[in-house]
Amino acid sequence: QFNHPGAVIRVAGSSFRAELNVYGTQMDNNALILIGGQDALQDSSLIIHSHTNANGADGRIRLSAPPNHGAFLSPYSNLGWLLVNWPSHTIEGNGTIRVRLQNDGLVDANVSGRTLTFESPHNIDNNGLVRARDGGTLVLSMGGNGNFGFRQFGSGRIEIEDGSGLALIGAGNEGLRGGRLQTSGSGVATVFSQGFPIEDVHLQGGSRLTFAGNAGINIGPLGLQNDGLIHTGPSGFVTSRFGESTTLTGTGRVQLEGGMLAALFGGAGQAMVNTQGHTIGGFGTIALALTNQGQLLADRNGLSSGPGQLTLRTSAQVNQGTMIARNGGTIVLQGTTLTQDSLAVVRAEQDSAFVLEGISTVIGGRLATSGNGLIYPNTSNARLENVDLNQGAQLLVPCSRELTLAGTIDNFGTITLDNAGCGPNFAVLRGSGATALAQSGEVRLRSDGPSGNVTLEGSGGQLILGSGQVLTGTGRISGSVRIDGAIAPDQPWAPSGPIGTLTVNTGSTLTLGAISETVLEFAGPSSFDRIAGSGSIQLDGRLVIGAVGGYVPPLGTSFDLITGSAISGRFRSVIFPPEFAGLDAEIEVLTDRVRLTIVAPLLVDGFEAP
Repeated sequence: QFNHPGAVIRVAGSSFRAELNVYGTQMDNNALILIGGQDALQDSSLIIHSHTNANGADGRIRLSAPPNHGAFLSPYSNLGWLLVNWPSHTIEGNGTIRVRLQNDGLVDANVSGRTLTFESPHNIDNNGLVRARDGGTLVLSMGGNGNFGFRQFGSGRIEIEDGSGLALIGAGNEGLRGGRLQTSGSGVATVFSQGFPIEDVHLQGGSRLTFAGNAGINIGPLGLQNDGLIHTGPSGFVTSRFGESTTLTGTGRVQLEGGMLAALFGGAGQAMVNTQGHTIGGFGTIALALTNQGQLLADRNGLSSGPGQLTLRTSAQVNQGTMIARNGGTIVLQGTTLTQDSLAVVRAEQDSAFVLEGISTVIGGRLATSGNGLIYPNTSNARLENVDLNQGAQLLVPCSRELTLAGTIDNFGTITLDNAGCGPNFAVLRGSGATALAQSGEVRLRSDGPSGNVTLEGSGGQLILGSGQVLTGTGRISGSVRIDGAIAPDQPWAPSGPIGTLTVNTGSTLTLGAISETVLEFAGPSSFDRIAGSGSIQLDGRLVIGAVGGYVPPLGTSFDLITGSAISGRFRSVIFPPEFAGLDAEIEVLTDRVRLTIVAPLLVDGFEAP
């Protein structure tokens, strides 16, 4: 019993190591037990020989290790003797705690520039407060193996105050589990090991968790509530345990800050759920199987320049929330599948992009852009299946790239096939099997010259452009394509103009549906829109003629509007522009062409025939 407040009991090594051995089950301490001291010449220890309670009104055990020696709170022979630090009792200073400890009071790393280290190969159970303050550092270095950990229960918490730190090096197989972790001001928690285990911990608002080098955390199945900031640095990583799934909850952010090494690591069965309200952002790699219910942001972490690519790869991904590329960032889906719920969205904002690389597929959900944001494949093996393109969305198929569509694509935006000066190389938009483009949008064939080196293809089934879709530009049609909306050629290359040609390739079929509109404009006797080629064309719907610059053809002028190897069917009606008032047309459907000839209207008893 040390029952004299203000008394100091000191254990200090001099010529030899100094030890204070405790054998009883109760250590009533109202004083200060000082282990070591800055003038100690050898190691100093308080050694526990049995399960023991440390209690007393404001009693303290102070570890004070000098620079070249240690101050230890240890069990005899490294056995699992338990020391219970009672609610009114404090263990403080700098030194090493090796005893199995149940903390119901205060453990305080309160010496500037020095460390208070947990080095026990036994459980540390914290029901009270473990703190670093006044520039001190708290260290968990309990080894990486063994069925033990730093466990927190009830109101158990770790607090790292301004200018102080927490170093996470090792805590057995259980790691840091349960309770709360709070940093404030410039206080920070830093991970120093590869795969430090952590789960069921609440990282509180305003807190920071960082990584030194290629260090990382393995989050257990009970997950992590993050209301603070977890930032990986250039090469840190966050993952679940091998073959298991974990969950990120809270309103905080996991911030990736580097390329391939700053990662949500995966590839060995790791999986993670990012719940609603939580954000994963920055630039780096996501390789585990992520189910995103919150926000995924490729946002450069707010920087105005530098790398901005956030890559989803290796494992299949699920989006039930929002994925956004902004601030010059890019989301890259690389060689994997992204499956979306019906209301989930991937959006590319101003100066940003969503890019598909390798054999990549997006199934379901919505794709959106704003400003000059783009969605595009950087591969010939990208696929969109049953996807909605939001109002105004810009989907680009660049030169030498191919994009496959499958199922029903609700297109409220613009899909552009753009050769952009790649010479003979084609940009291809392909329907796989029975594929439909529905709703009100545009498919634009933007070849870079008269060769029409972009292709719209129906492969293995008919590609249908629904009643609200418009096919524009100059390019080629391959396979089986049906138009139930409008088809309106124009010249997309510089200087752009209203006259263009759609070419139906050999062996291909273009079907014009009963409610379709074929919109062809006339600028002169040899300058007019055409549907040409050596494929088959089935006519139906309405032919709508437009006049460019007020052009009115003379009587008897003929225009071969449509040519092909086999022409069948007929237009249900022909609509002339106002400039053609007083004129009529004769439509001839020949086996290889549709010829329109301007004729005078037929008059009956002085009146124009209906």
